[in-house]
Amino acid sequence: MKTIKYIILSLLCIGSVSCNFLDKEPYELTPETYFNNETELSSFLIGVYNPLMQEFFYGNNYPLYIAGGDDLTFYQRSSPYSSILCANANSANADIMTYWRILYDGINRANMLLENADKNAEISQTVRDKAKAEALFLRSFYYFNLIQGWGDVPLRLTSAQSVEGLSIPRTDKQVIYDQIIEDIKNTIPNLPKANELSHTGTVTQSVAQGILARIYLFRAGEHYRDNKASDSNSQKYFEEAKYWAEQVKTSNLHGLTDSYSQVFTDMCSDQYNSTGVRESLWEVEEAGNRITSANFSAGRIGNTLGFGSTNDYSASNTYKNYTGMRNPGYSYRFAYASLKLYELYESQGDTERGNWSIAPYEYDYETTGEKPVKGRIYYDGKRPAGLTSVEGMPCTDYTPAQSVNKTRCAAKYRRELEAVTPKNKNYTPINFPILRYSDVLLMLAEAENEINGPTTLAYECINDVRKRAKLTPLSGLSKDTFREALKDERAMELCFEALRRWDLIRWGEFYSKMTDMANYITKPGWNTGHAYAANYYKVTPAYNYFPIPDWEISTNKAVTQNTGW
Repeated sequence: MKTIKYIILSLLCIGSVSCNFLDKEPYELTPETYFNNETELSSFLIGVYNPLMQEFFYGNNYPLYIAGGDDLTFYQRSSPYSSILCANANSANADIMTYWRILYDGINRANMLLENADKNAEISQTVRDKAKAEALFLRSFYYFNLIQGWGDVPLRLTSAQSVEGLSIPRTDKQVIYDQIIEDIKNTIPNLPKANELSHTGTVTQSVAQGILARIYLFRAGEHYRDNKASDSNSQKYFEEAKYWAEQVKTSNLHGLTDSYSQVFTDMCSDQYNSTGVRESLWEVEEAGNRITSANFSAGRIGNTLGFGSTNDYSASNTYKNYTGMRNPGYSYRFAYASLKLYELYESQGDTERGNWSIAPYEYDYETTGEKPVKGRIYYDGKRPAGLTSVEGMPCTDYTPAQSVNKTRCAAKYRRELEAVTPKNKNYTPINFPILRYSDVLLMLAEAENEINGPTTLAYECINDVRKRAKLTPLSGLSKDTFREALKDERAMELCFEALRRWDLIRWGEFYSKMTDMANYITKPGWNTGHAYAANYYKVTPAYNYFPIPDWEISTNKAVTQNTGW
């Protein structure tokens, strides 16, 4: 069903960066031989989108090892992985380096399209304007990711035409903010509306508006990570965030599905807003199983970040072509939910989201042969009332109850729901959410509260999200208590979506919240077998920024390192 196919092997070896995106410099630039027709322009545009789905970005590394280092998550292995996730990163870290490089690769591709799209006037102006708008938005989005991670970064607004003169200093992040905000605003008239598309992989007007709200909210909190008491422009940034989030809301093109789980069921099963309600605004579209060359666009969501079987059936002649519980797909289960997140759901009585985001059951396996799944065993109190079987397999409860161990697998992305066959051990077609309508509502509620306190609008937005979770509406709060409730709401709604780390940073709470996790690890309920996770929260204040990769410093002599790295 994918409308945009991010085919890795065929992309942009023509007239772009080299076929290996990790080569810093392009060795063949031939735009004069490309952009001959609408098909070639569209193909090049797909290449500008392509970095999003790579393993080095949303396809695996970013939501897990880079943005996954927060207080709601921990790495479920006693042997640490060198990463932000395990609080042992350094400037030589491979994942940080490849993330930096793939962002600049996307920027260079966008610059090439912007420079060459108008060279063929036989392509309709409407088509060219739309392609340029998408490319300009993507360039801005890649730069926003650079700002979030590193702050000041080199600003490149033209493509690399030679290997000379590429050493440029870092540009003040506020200058880059001004650039990308203005650029995104300029794209909106030429982007499609959400109701003009049947999929969620393409940037729309709603996406641009929602991402502008996200950019402004992050900018409003920049003074915290720079150890400044305040920013005289913060109120203006909150007003802008409110304006752009409200544009999405008042478009009447988006809403919330009745079921929280349905949003992620769609992403796992290759569907797009299947209920007809456009809650998912923008997803990274993965596809296939990487088994045949025609299906080489899969990522690893569900396999590393997500829930699946601890047995591998991918080589089994009996089970490899099954779907559902008969072959739930293999998962390394690297990401676990912290006790803090578990207790937050429990304290709110939020079973709707809690039992989806944190594994409510484990698979029960036969003990002989290929050890197939024979049913589900639910953690205490997690089995839905009246549920006795799924796909003809029994659903039972742990006896005795497992309440002593509450640090459990992150389960928002479930391989059991994959429709593709055969299932690959390591690669999945599961999409990843970049922007959802619930996030827009919560951004609008937050901005409104910061400007005017908890008004009717602020309550309407946050309570719409809570209503879907079957929680009691909020009322009668002060500005400060509303703010704290909003923070909890974002945690419960958006965990494991690569947003929490940035929320903590823009709230000025990243260092304190991470170091405070030492108090959770000693509490009853934190599995004693997961005590090693204490080391994964031992960040320093330097972690408010990423280290500039050694590779960049060695090749760009004008770049300096971030403090503390």
